[in-house]
Amino acid sequence: MARLATAGRDKFSVTRAFLGAALFAFERMLGRRSPPERYRFNTSLNGGDRSMVPIGTYERVMPLDVIPTYLLRALVVGDTEQARLLGALELDEEDLALCTYVCPGKYDYGTLLRQNLDEIRREG
Repeated sequence: MARLATAGRDKFSVTRAFLGAALFAFERMLGRRSPPERYRFNTSLNGGDRSMVPIGTYERVMPLDVIPTYLLRALVVGDTEQARLLGALELDEEDLALCTYVCPGKYDYGTLLRQNLDEIRREG
């Protein structure tokens, strides 16, 4: 039972899905800073494939004037025509780094963008 009460305590969450996000916010209110080693940041899937979940996190972190959810969805499925219409030609891999960071599905959107741009170049 105690293990259930502390589930997610050592996990960082942008969407406040884990207990660690609440504890981090509480410590910030108290003026304490969390040690950098508290959260191990990695892109481990911890079990396998996940789906792209559009819950508004991409819109909150995207600094450019594009519609991120539809663009990222087009990149994931490899729809180069839709990606081109949504502004993929104006982006670089680093422009999607924050979307990669907050993605609940752990997609690497920079790599997906590069694959789609290469495909667009091959198609002419």
